[in-house]
Amino acid sequence: MRQVPARAPTATAPSTSSRVLRSHTRQVAAEVRPVKVKVIKKRRPQQPIDQFVKWVPQKRGRWQTTDIPLACVAHLGRNPSKRKIDPVCKTCIGHFFSVKMDTLGVRAVNTGCLEPGCSEPWSHDFIMRYMPTGAPLEKFNMEMLEVWKETVSPAPLTCPSPTCNAIGLPDATAAGYPQVTCHECAFRSCAQCLVAWHKDVTCAEYAAKHVDEKMSEEEKDILKYMQKLDGKRCPNCQLVIEKDGGCDSMFCVGCHKYFNWASAASALAGAKRAEVPYIRNMPYWQNVGTITCEMDGILGLDGTAAAAAVAATS
Repeated sequence: MRQVPARAPTATAPSTSSRVLRSHTRQVAAEVRPVKVKVIKKRRPQQPIDQFVKWVPQKRGRWQTTDIPLACVAHLGRNPSKRKIDPVCKTCIGHFFSVKMDTLGVRAVNTGCLEPGCSEPWSHDFIMRYMPTGAPLEKFNMEMLEVWKETVSPAPLTCPSPTCNAIGLPDATAAGYPQVTCHECAFRSCAQCLVAWHKDVTCAEYAAKHVDEKMSEEEKDILKYMQKLDGKRCPNCQLVIEKDGGCDSMFCVGCHKYFNWASAASALAGAKRAEVPYIRNMPYWQNVGTITCEMDGILGLDGTAAAAAVAATS
């Protein structure tokens, strides 16, 4: 009997469909690895060093000259120890002030820089140094002029003469104030009442007299009664007050302002003469002087005649 040698079992080749399926499965399940691509940032062209704020370290007890407020140097300058923080150029600082003026108004320009939350005050000289020239600078100057007119005391005065419209700034510390003389037509007027100079009548008495003209007969009878009690009027709101003792420092419950009792007009206008003149917007402890105007005492004339006399001598 012939013996046949045993053969090793051979693996059957997989079908074409199964090979494609396994190959497709491997492709689907393959791990997706992101490819890192290095992005090269384009650097902006560098500006000259003089176009940036000079870095000045803060030192106690030593005066230092800076291009901007010292506290804002750390916000806008280039710190040598922190080179990753880019400074702000002077052109951008000027544009910031221009945009801030257009959006928040000229009063907000002098507070804070580009740093969020900064409230450091900027002086007028610093702002003028960086504000763009042309229309922004012209707008800043004109709006600041209006702010100055609203805040200055005493306010600019326009001559009340019908033939003159000159504008001047009265000096509240000059002798004879609030009587002023126009530098153009020499017309004498009152800087507080904005009328021709009222000789021998204080501003408080002049205001009280005009308030009385609008009162009824019953209200005038009440004023006569208050006059018997030596009542006076608040120079600010014309409220009649009765004093029950103490010094001349009075607090009005109507307008919540202090005033000098000696400068107040009597309850009945013209009944009693005030002891000292009343100067508006001036602390009562500084409101001292005589009632008689120096020009009235020298010339002995009313406002119109005095103006003519001054004009004739000039």
